[in-house]
Amino acid sequence: MSVELPHPPTRVLDEVRYVKDLETLRMLADPLRLSILSAFRSGELAPALTVKELADRLGEGQTKLYRHVKLLEDADLIFVTGTRLVSGILEKRYRPTYRTLQIDSDAFNQSQEPDGFRGATMASLNSVRDQLHSDLQADRVPLTAVQGEADLSILLSSVRVSMTPERYGRVRSAIAAALAEEAHSDDDPTAMPVVMQVLMYPTFED
Repeated sequence: MSVELPHPPTRVLDEVRYVKDLETLRMLADPLRLSILSAFRSGELAPALTVKELADRLGEGQTKLYRHVKLLEDADLIFVTGTRLVSGILEKRYRPTYRTLQIDSDAFNQSQEPDGFRGATMASLNSVRDQLHSDLQADRVPLTAVQGEADLSILLSSVRVSMTPERYGRVRSAIAAALAEEAHSDDDPTAMPVVMQVLMYPTFED
């Protein structure tokens, strides 16, 4: 038996959540917490998830997730959208507080503690790698295009070039603007989850 409890007030999602503080960076350096955030779809109409549903999506034990979910809630990265009593146990539904999460490397002074930024960056990449590996193993990722239909195949590109600082700045801004423009969910029954991960950085070689 379940009993629906009064819902908290509706919250307007942030279009972009810029991570600037070291404490949040440290939190995001944990691959499991990043996986929890990645399990949600963006947008107000995306389904809110319980800890049990998150555990099912991630293939993790439900008990293992409670502490991580609470930490993400305390950091205002997720919030409670509704609660109900199920067999005497309080069940909460969560969703992210933002549409897009972005580590603000420009605003964050990495020289104070560069390990915080490095840890969060590598955890983010590892989380995407692990999710891609899981999706490929389960044959959930189209690898080839179907003639006459929209090309839904995976896009993977890597190139190493030399750029002036000015050109790098222009390209970086253009990619960030394009990603921000498309970082929203379509409210359509044919919509499917899509992962967009951008990596671009200069190196100062000897």
